[in-house]
Amino acid sequence: MTRKQFLLSVPLAASVMRGANETRKAPELVLTDTNGKQIRLSLLRGKVVVLEFMLTTCPHCRDTARLLSRLQEEYGQEGFQAISLPFNDDAVTAAPRFVADYQVTHPVAPIQRERAYKFAQLSAGILHTVPIVVFIDRRGRIRAQFEGKDGFFRNEEANFRATILELLKEPAPSPSGGHAH
Repeated sequence: MTRKQFLLSVPLAASVMRGANETRKAPELVLTDTNGKQIRLSLLRGKVVVLEFMLTTCPHCRDTARLLSRLQEEYGQEGFQAISLPFNDDAVTAAPRFVADYQVTHPVAPIQRERAYKFAQLSAGILHTVPIVVFIDRRGRIRAQFEGKDGFFRNEEANFRATILELLKEPAPSPSGGHAH
C-alpha cells in the first residue's frame, strides 16, 4: 500500500465536501523544526511554500518528503521553500529519526494533528489520506491543496514541478503590499 489512510473518528458520507476553500489567506504557523530553528510562515512571504502535512510512518509521505528535498535543492534559489509537518502522535520524537533515515534536507517541523487540520480546513470526522499538501503563493495565499488519494499524486513529480514553476513565475509582493515590477 503506497498511501496510508487513517481515521480520526466515524467517517461521514462520501458526499461531504473536504471543507477546504481552495484560494484563501494562509493562517499564521509558528513551528520549531528538528534543528531547533523557529519557522514563522508569515516571514516566508515572497516565497512559494509547499507544506506537506504527513505521518512519519507513511511510505507515500516519505517519498513525497524526498521529492520535496530534491525540489528544494533545485528551486530554493528561485524562492521556493518546502516544509514537511509530521503530525503523528509521536512526531516530536519520530521526526529527527525520519530526517536522518530518509535524508530529508528541507525543514521538518512536528505539528499537532488538530493544528494541521485547522490550517488545512479539514474535518476530524472525515477520512483523510496523507500526505496533505498545501501550495502557498508569494503573497501568502493558499492556492491549491491535495490529499494523498487525489489524482494530483498519480504523476506526482511532474505535477509538483508544474505547480511550483507556475507559482514561481508570479511576482513577489513589494514591501508596500503592491505587485513587484
